[in-house]
Amino acid sequence: MQKSFDSVEFPARVGPIPYLGMAFMSQTGMSFVQQGLVILGTFFLFMYHLNLTELGFITTSLSLGVMVSMAFVGVVVDRFGPRVVLFWGAVLMAGFSLLLLRVQKFGVLLATLFFIGVTLAIVPSAGTKAVFTAFADRPRGLVMGIRQTGVPVGAALAAWLLPQMVPHLGMHWVYVAFAIELWVTGWAFSAVMPAWHRVSVVGDGVRLRREHWVKLSRPALVAFLMVSGQYILLTYSIADLHQAHHLTVAMAGAVLALSQIGGGVGRIVLGQVSDYLGGRRAPVIAFTASLGAIMAFFVGLLPGTVSVWLLFVLWIFFGFAAVGWNALALTWAGESVPASHSGLAMSLTGSIVFLGSSIFPPLFGIVVDTSHRLAFGWWLLAGILALAAFIAWQAAKRTLD
Repeated sequence: MQKSFDSVEFPARVGPIPYLGMAFMSQTGMSFVQQGLVILGTFFLFMYHLNLTELGFITTSLSLGVMVSMAFVGVVVDRFGPRVVLFWGAVLMAGFSLLLLRVQKFGVLLATLFFIGVTLAIVPSAGTKAVFTAFADRPRGLVMGIRQTGVPVGAALAAWLLPQMVPHLGMHWVYVAFAIELWVTGWAFSAVMPAWHRVSVVGDGVRLRREHWVKLSRPALVAFLMVSGQYILLTYSIADLHQAHHLTVAMAGAVLALSQIGGGVGRIVLGQVSDYLGGRRAPVIAFTASLGAIMAFFVGLLPGTVSVWLLFVLWIFFGFAAVGWNALALTWAGESVPASHSGLAMSLTGSIVFLGSSIFPPLFGIVVDTSHRLAFGWWLLAGILALAAFIAWQAAKRTLD
């Protein structure tokens, strides 16, 4: 097996390092918009006079759009290749983002976010397939982790920049910036992708059998549960830190941004660890889920008055666990089926991930609105992540057997 960054026989138009850099940039650009729209929920909260449950529906609308289209886009990517799909997808993403300029009502906002989510699904579907196939016959845990680090890096940039941009520039210029960077990053990555030979991918006639679906169900179920931490942290951190711990919105955004950086570090470190363990993804995810459950439990115990430095430290480790798992789950899913169906497997898992991201944030909001205590929401999250850890440990044991 070749080393991950060996340039010999690398199929793309550039070497493995710049190729991975462009993949990272594309994912970062998409994440800045997708996760940024969730972070803008803090401003939507005041603009439309929302409660916490309604705030959760902002995440739900966006995630449902991604979920609905992701599996379909995965099939299209398997058939026509990621280069063509991402090239035209960049145009669609930019166009739908500009529709936000016309939104005046909360209901229209939710509908628009749904359709934006439909188009945003193109980036993870095309990007994961492009990296997964380009690095075939090489250790992929680390490279998939680096590419997927674009998600928390984009979220960190959004958490840091958007709370400062909106008061100075207004929402309209933020929407224009979203459209421009989606178009630029999408076209830039598609330009370095290799030409796609359809026959080499789908012409082998391999069909998914029952054992493949059973294997795929394990990472898919774990990912469905794990995404609760990623999106609850993203959706409610600023509101929690601002209301319960009396931080300014800008400072709360900085804490959230640092948590996303912790998640980015997690994706790289955990991918490297899983490669070191011979490609065993399940036990590494189980450890990550256990850490996330512990962090969510302790966040629920925090008093109202606490050092901001302690909040920074806690949110870094919380982000490491709640965000760092994603690349491992997608790699685990792609390796559960024949290579010709890896795009479908990763996109289907991605759809299930976004199904979870559409369910758990409103559920958190309902628990908090009903109990009038944020702690109960965090403890609910701790239980969900503990269940994910248990399932991943069982999958790891089954693999050893």
